[in-house]
Amino acid sequence: MKRLTKEERQLLKKLENAYTVCHSCGTKYGVYSVGCSSVWNGTCGVCEQEARVTEARDYAYLITGIRKLKLGGIKSLTSESDQSCAAP
Repeated sequence: MKRLTKEERQLLKKLENAYTVCHSCGTKYGVYSVGCSSVWNGTCGVCEQEARVTEARDYAYLITGIRKLKLGGIKSLTSESDQSCAAP
């Protein structure tokens, strides 16, 4: 496992502890895993913006982003084509 920077550790903690997630963060850090989910206005646990959110479980608990971050650091996440999320 790669040694993480302070910024990477902060993002990892947010990903691991997020209960709610917006669509942008969900698709950036996770995989949509259900056919239908409840959404409501709330605060995203990752980017901390007010948006339509759902539970992190609907995006496989953001495990894809967590694994990529642990293995390759933040560069492995920022090289993704979706840059719409406000999270670092």
